[in-house]
Amino acid sequence: MEQRMPFVPVADLADIPEGRGLRICVEEVYIGLYHVNGQVFAMEDTCPHAGFPLSKGQLDGCVIICEAHGWPFDVRTGFDPENADGFPIPCFAVDVRGNTIHIDTGSRTNDPRHHSRKD
Repeated sequence: MEQRMPFVPVADLADIPEGRGLRICVEEVYIGLYHVNGQVFAMEDTCPHAGFPLSKGQLDGCVIICEAHGWPFDVRTGFDPENADGFPIPCFAVDVRGNTIHIDTGSRTNDPRHHSRKD
């Protein structure tokens, strides 16, 4: 049985300027990393409306706006900030160690308490 590391390194902090996003692929899943107010957040990078990469959208504070159809998602929770009953995007726990961003791909959740921490 293969043992999985809880957190895997995925990018350098310098790869994501403050207020921007970055699309990565980990274990065949596209993930958007977002650098907001000194914290990094990670969520699946596919809009549930039409499958468009969310990381190509405009980041407004903690909200990414899908470039294709304007659907908003809070990068901290995966939810539409105006419609908590909508289609949340799964988020991942993030751990920034030094300048390296690590994520736990087995931690898909919409609970913001598990999303971003810095050493």
